[in-house]
Parts: sequence; C-alpha cells; structure tokens
Amino acid sequence: MTPAALVRRRNGDRRTTRTLLQISAFAATQVVIIIALAPFTPLIAAWFPPAYALVAGLQTLMIFAARRFTGQPWAGTLAAAITGVLVAPFTAIGWLMAVPLLAAAVLFDAVMAFSDRRGWGPRRSSLGAGLVVGPVLFLVSLPVMDVAKVGVWILAATLVARCVAFWAAAALSARIVTRLRAAGVRRSPRPQGP
Repeated sequence: MTPAALVRRRNGDRRTTRTLLQISAFAATQVVIIIALAPFTPLIAAWFPPAYALVAGLQTLMIFAARRFTGQPWAGTLAAAITGVLVAPFTAIGWLMAVPLLAAAVLFDAVMAFSDRRGWGPRRSSLGAGLVVGPVLFLVSLPVMDVAKVGVWILAATLVARCVAFWAAAALSARIVTRLRAAGVRRSPRPQGP
C-alpha cells in the first residue's frame, strides 16, 4: 500500500477543499442574513423577547443547512465559527454574537450525529434540534433579560418561542438542502479508500 493510500485510509472522513468551500458558502449566506436582521433585532428584543426568540432561528438557518448539506460531522460548528468571525463587526454585540451561534451549532451537530446513528429522518431530527437547542439558547440569553421586569409568562413564552424557532430553522434547513439537491447541486463525494 502506498503512503498516499494509507493517509486516505486513515483520513476517510477528512474534509476536502470542496467541502470546506461549501461550508464557507453557507456561512457567507448566513452572514448576509444576520447583517440584514441586525438593525431590527435589538428593537425586537427590547419590545417583546418572545418575538426576538422567533427571529433568532433565522440566525442559524444556513449553519444548520451546512451540516445537513455536507453530511460532515461538525460542519455546522465550522460554519458558525466562520459566521461569527465575519459578522462581529456588523452587529450590536460584536464578538459576543459568536457565543449563541457556536452553542447552537455544536448542539445541532450533536443532535445530527445522534440522529444519524439512530436513522432518524429530517422531521424527527428537526424536532430533536428544537428540543435541545431551544432550551440551551434560552439559558444563554437569560442573563441579559431582566427576569423581575419581564415576568414569568414572558419567560415561558420566550422558552417556547426558542424551541419553535430552532425546530423551524432545522426543518427549513432540511427543505433548503432538498431543494438544492433537486436543482442539481451536489455535496462533495467522500474520499474513496484504496
């Protein structure tokens, strides 16, 4: 066996340049979405936190799609890291924007890895993503909310809105990937062993 074949065999799941470019394309599209929402999100968050929680799902849409499209473990996390670096200068919270993006992506990647092992379809994995990502991102956003001022009902509505938003983002990302494949856009072929 040649040294190159040994490397290919050991790195069967390595990311090819094409896969990295695809992940970067999804991240760049996500940056555009976040920048488009940036003027409105602080106003929505101050006006009604549950409405902001619903909009927050759009801030992870293409990150989730990157994982679904490439099928690579941790592709969403890489897309979130790229998005966080590129979007920081354009948002009100700057580099802190990377925290919820990375948290959502890591959790989504974990849910997708679990659902892949279980053989779940897009509907079940989307529901799992909403039930896992939503509550954790609610806890991440809790320190910036004045709990005494907003009240229990607003907190409960915000938690439900987070779960619904991330379920919807995960489901919509599956639809986007289905539409891309129907249009003839294909992911990178897996490197073949010897």
